[in-house]
Amino acid sequence: MVGTGEKQNSEGKEREVRWLDLKLATKENIKPYAFMVNDTVDNPGLGIPFYKTVIEGANLSEATWKDQACVRTSTILWRDDHTVTWLERHLEMTQGFVLLGKNPGLFVLGEATQDREDLDEKHRALPDPSKVEAFVVPPGTGIILRKGTWHDFPVSCGPPVTSFILNTEEVVEALASMPKAAPMNHGDCFKLRLSEHWDFSFKFRDPRPFIQKHGLVTTPIASPLMGTEGYGVGMKREEVKSGWANGDRIIVVPIVNVEVFVPGCGGPGIQPHLQSVPEVANKGWRDYGNRCGLQRLVHMFKSLGLPATAVINSDAVKLPAVAAALKDSNWELGAHGINNSSGNAKMNRSEEETAFKQCLDGLEGELGKRPTTWLTPGFSITERTPEIAASSGVQTFLDFCDDDVPYEIVHEDTGKRMLCLPYCMETNDFSLVLTKHHDPQQYAQALEDHVRQLAAEPGEKVVCLGMHTFVAGTPARGFAPFQT
Repeated sequence: MVGTGEKQNSEGKEREVRWLDLKLATKENIKPYAFMVNDTVDNPGLGIPFYKTVIEGANLSEATWKDQACVRTSTILWRDDHTVTWLERHLEMTQGFVLLGKNPGLFVLGEATQDREDLDEKHRALPDPSKVEAFVVPPGTGIILRKGTWHDFPVSCGPPVTSFILNTEEVVEALASMPKAAPMNHGDCFKLRLSEHWDFSFKFRDPRPFIQKHGLVTTPIASPLMGTEGYGVGMKREEVKSGWANGDRIIVVPIVNVEVFVPGCGGPGIQPHLQSVPEVANKGWRDYGNRCGLQRLVHMFKSLGLPATAVINSDAVKLPAVAAALKDSNWELGAHGINNSSGNAKMNRSEEETAFKQCLDGLEGELGKRPTTWLTPGFSITERTPEIAASSGVQTFLDFCDDDVPYEIVHEDTGKRMLCLPYCMETNDFSLVLTKHHDPQQYAQALEDHVRQLAAEPGEKVVCLGMHTFVAGTPARGFAPFQT
């Protein structure tokens, strides 16, 4: 499957990026491009009489190598760039790759076009973009390409992969004669630089999560998907100078999540075993938060004279009762995406930028002020989320949960920065109530213990208390923490 929409700069121009989703290669799905060979003998019964303990398979009738065969091995190392820059084809041989050892390999393959009657002469000399796919081939497996199959050299899926390669001297000599990578059309090797023919680029997805998910490696593989420091691509952490707490030992920041969910798409449940459709009990529990829980929390914080921050789905403020309660709250009003059914994780750059703008525009239109605080719904982020947030005007970012002190993250190229307030998972009502099943008194005690311990430690500390209108906003849980 190919995903579209992201843009990247190429010589000052915007170039569309089309993403190639990864497929686990099987004999059936790779058949348009290649023959797969593995430990299953195809067409057994060749029948050499004196091979009493051998099951012989028939010859692969379509496999052929012109002139002198060239047989070698090659070890392929990891590369960070996932762009498909080149594709080549051979019309007089069926090149073969057999993956040795314990590691899989990635192949980008395009269907042969040389004999396509539906294409004109020009396009028979090009790959068909709609027929290009990315396959992960399991270790110990081989593929023999059909004549004319467009392909690039195998790619590492993380760990080094060694391949036994069946080629011809003619092709190897032609490639070796090139002083640097360039298009070529000699020695049965027709090689294209795709950017010279298409106004878009192909990229394949990072294969490391894929091969771990499918059990194709025996040991974990490091996948630094959030940039070199873990705060997003291009983002660097900078510490905040001491004194930020203005003499206080600890700053406590209540964060009230105001959320809605797409009807029929589920959401958190107080009785998750209820799965009938339509499901009204858990939905009603969530709706109760916006109808009653939010108002209860606003009243309690007001009565105690305590400030709070709300992070709000922009779809939620379309509900008149929610918008009215928030306008009356005197809280800081932050952003929490469009709704809590739609995270950012599977978005491309263009979609994610649009989602940020739609959320911030919607909240500004309903509440009268553009938010500068952001929490991504369900922590469903991409490696670009921090950069896009900073570019969208976000000043305070809540998506990271890794410290007891605030810090800044700065984009290396633009210099745009945000203050990160770590959003503590240990003090979140979802963690304490829905996961650990604390009763109201245990919930309140856990919050108190956490704050008291931080206050007893040296240095300045911060803690966010994540609350949801349908959890902390219920009568018993709304009451208990404020009595401590």
